Amino acid sequence: MAMQKSKSSGVVSYRFQRYFHTLQTGHYLLKKSMRQDPVRVFFQQGDIDGACGIHVFAAVMVLFDLAKSVALQDMPKRKYGVPSEVWKAFSHTFFAGVHAHEFVALVDSLKLPLNLTLRESKDGGLDRWVVDCLMRGELVAIVTASAKNSKFKHWSLALGIEGLVAGRETKPDTILLLDPSASEPSYRPHNARLRVPITGPGSRAGKSADELSQSPKSKATSKPIHWLYESGDFATEQVRLVSAVRFRYADWT
Repeated sequence: MAMQKSKSSGVVSYRFQRYFHTLQTGHYLLKKSMRQDPVRVFFQQGDIDGACGIHVFAAVMVLFDLAKSVALQDMPKRKYGVPSEVWKAFSHTFFAGVHAHEFVALVDSLKLPLNLTLRESKDGGLDRWVVDCLMRGELVAIVTASAKNSKFKHWSLALGIEGLVAGRETKPDTILLLDPSASEPSYRPHNARLRVPITGPGSRAGKSADELSQSPKSKATSKPIHWLYESGDFATEQVRLVSAVRFRYADWT
């Protein structure tokens, strides 16, 4: 966390990052556990499949203690238990992919102790809603689409948020991702990110960045942001949020 004090105003500013609370960084990304050894969280998508949705949900189940990582890695061969049921529900989407509404329906059919909330870009204010969830430390599975080719859609797990604090004002500007199509993160919790562009439409100098602020004066907007997707594995490109699914324990109040 870098901290800087302005000489003219005396305002202290710094960058912050906030992640889902059970993540543990190291050579591999792990999930902390009180009674068991930490387990791996990341599940990597193959080159020819369309199973990014399954891989994201597998990571969520590990983080919520709903299934063991080693069992999920073996789910097509399992005959009993939660991993087996997950494979029965999702196997038909392995190559074809899964849309957000079907994703929620399939997860609900498993009768797991999870509450899912689906929001889509057509609802308005999707970008701000996702940022608000992440500022509360929640997990959100997101679907992004290329700004150039909306037919290409991809699931990632948003598990953190980054931004600037200046005095009493908080300005989140970067969504931190666990992307199943990228390499496994090492010594950090994320392997990709969505960043508000510095210039151009939806830039930090425009309204969109201000509307992601946690300032009481800020308001949600229906105007979508063209985020910059950045990863060490792929070229930077502009994407937009299409859908998002927030996960909570069923007994959340």
